Amino acid sequence: MASFDAVNYSLRPSKSIQRQIVFEGVRLLQHQLDLRGLVYVGLGSIWFTDFVMAHKLLGVDDMVSIEDNEIGFSRAEFNRPFKTVIVKKGLSSAILPTLYEADLYVNRPWMVWLDYDYDLNESVKSDIRSVIENAPGNSIFLVTFDGKDEKYGDAPDRPERLRTVLGSIVPDDLSKEECEGEKMRDTLANLALQLMGAVASDTSRPGGFVPAFRAIYKDSAPMVTVGGVLPVPAAVQTAKSVVDAANWPCRPPKPIRAPHLTIREAAALQSQLPCSQRLSRSDVQALGFDLEDEQIEAFEKYYRQYPAFAQIIA
Repeated sequence: MASFDAVNYSLRPSKSIQRQIVFEGVRLLQHQLDLRGLVYVGLGSIWFTDFVMAHKLLGVDDMVSIEDNEIGFSRAEFNRPFKTVIVKKGLSSAILPTLYEADLYVNRPWMVWLDYDYDLNESVKSDIRSVIENAPGNSIFLVTFDGKDEKYGDAPDRPERLRTVLGSIVPDDLSKEECEGEKMRDTLANLALQLMGAVASDTSRPGGFVPAFRAIYKDSAPMVTVGGVLPVPAAVQTAKSVVDAANWPCRPPKPIRAPHLTIREAAALQSQLPCSQRLSRSDVQALGFDLEDEQIEAFEKYYRQYPAFAQIIA
């Protein structure tokens, strides 16, 4: 079953928050880097949520969505949100090389977000190398992949599986414990960022790679998003100053786990925010319902990005 048949990607609150955080970060970069004529390249599926955000929040016009599934390609063509979105049929490994020298996209910065619905495997590694080797200067590159530990084999075999995929960046003393549960997500995020930096170094990319994005979120499966900036040499220090600033939003210290709330519950909580003291469980109970402490903490932290969903009955 194709992932678009299993999950409505536009309705996952944690994913939605993560997506908004990423675009907040890119907007900060836009103010400092030369991102004129930015091109967006992604895996839009049939929903195109990130494409709509790229157009409306970043002012991006030219966008490319890659879709391998035959039915998915037909539906993606039908669901294109803007006429400047081009849907390319095929695997990312086959489509990406056709874009690097395309007249419409060459010598313009890109935002590439390869949002996979599977594990960090050999094909993902190959795409990472392809983009870092070939994307234009001042491009922004993100990758999302499944962080569920079972995707990487049985617990004792996971360090070796990661070593097979990622090579020498995986330390010889990586333990089984570091490849389980929450620790596995941290391990994957750290290794993927190291891989990106190593590829930029190995290929002697001018300007290198500036790590900037590291976010773990969970709606159903835990997902890991990492990425950074591929600046031109003259913009390296500018990129570093933006992503190292205190207001940089794209490295949340904890996984994003947004509570599933009704519209009424979300509105009631929002009416109490912002406040000088953290909301407590008794505060929520006084509103007429109840939540776990971690759910309250998550909403309070991300209420500005919390999505509002409603069914419209005509």
